[in-house]
Amino acid sequence: MVQATKFGQFKGMDNIHDDIELPNDILRRAINVDVLDSGRLRRRKGSAQALAVANPHSMWSDGARAYFILADAMREFHTNGTSTSLGAFAAGANHAAYVKVGTDVFATCKTAQGRIRAGVLSPWGVEVPTSPPTLAATAGVLPAGTYQAAVTYLLADGRESGASRLASITLAADGGVATTAMPVPLNAAVTRKRLYLSTSNGEVLFMAAELLAADQFANIGSPAAGAALRTAYLSPPPAGTALAHVNGTIFIVDANNPTILWHTEAFDYDHVDTRKNYYQYGAPISVIAAVADGLYVCADNTYFLPRAGSRDAGQRVVLEFGAVAGSAAAIPNTANVIWMTERGPVIGKDSGVVELLADKRIASGNMTDAAAVVSGP
Repeated sequence: MVQATKFGQFKGMDNIHDDIELPNDILRRAINVDVLDSGRLRRRKGSAQALAVANPHSMWSDGARAYFILADAMREFHTNGTSTSLGAFAAGANHAAYVKVGTDVFATCKTAQGRIRAGVLSPWGVEVPTSPPTLAATAGVLPAGTYQAAVTYLLADGRESGASRLASITLAADGGVATTAMPVPLNAAVTRKRLYLSTSNGEVLFMAAELLAADQFANIGSPAAGAALRTAYLSPPPAGTALAHVNGTIFIVDANNPTILWHTEAFDYDHVDTRKNYYQYGAPISVIAAVADGLYVCADNTYFLPRAGSRDAGQRVVLEFGAVAGSAAAIPNTANVIWMTERGPVIGKDSGVVELLADKRIASGNMTDAAAVVSGP
């Protein structure tokens, strides 16, 4: 006679051990179900098509807003099942990464990047002039001596680029400095440029003139009275494959050399100092994930960087293996993050405390990349 066996109080799934090793409260496979704290199984909710489009990718949402890429455009999805274009985003087939900072959303991929603010897509970072200004002597009251000059570009909202290389000129007698040529931006989003000039034999440059983006000529006959140049040696953020934000800094995995992790200047998300704002690892970085007091970086090992991006940042190994690319996500209603590894999912907490949820019970297989969705209770 066949006897019925009642199962309950399940403890999870195990796809590593042999069937004869599994107790009755462990599942071999659990597809489209959640194992609740009570041990009961709950079927996951189904799905319904909300928008019919061909070949969209790189969808992101914070629960209030949602964006995706379609035909090299960034689009916003609306809850009524429609979408609107925010502008060109030439991603091609390259998947984009997003990070939210305050009310702004930053997006990047190997071939495009942008910032979304109040539903408006604009450049993330500003093109840097590729050449210095060409200088000549003219009339004026500048004291004799050697002067240095540089050019920056500006967007319509006032964001300023890094500075061009320096040009210099020596005035043998009192006079002025004129430009006979200045670089012209390629990006139509640049609307103006600034010319900076040092004092006689000085090292600090001050704003001498603000001009239209296409202007070539300026005459400076008296000492520059504007603000000091603050963007020397700064570059726009590089193209990336993953983003995270912590300590007032955005971290970017370099799309062209994924062993390098860049970070922006503190509270200045349009600029990176490529001389120093980076960490480099012995293998490509697959995951970065931020918690309140630091950053997890998964490469050849999994590292935790307390105070990441600051002068006193540290680094230590917390796991001797990496992660599946693209698998990081924040856990709703907590300060924790989660990602997938060769040994199952890992929760990362503050202070570099990690928890393997299914160690020696779950094998993820040969996964090269993933997308993670973590739902709230």
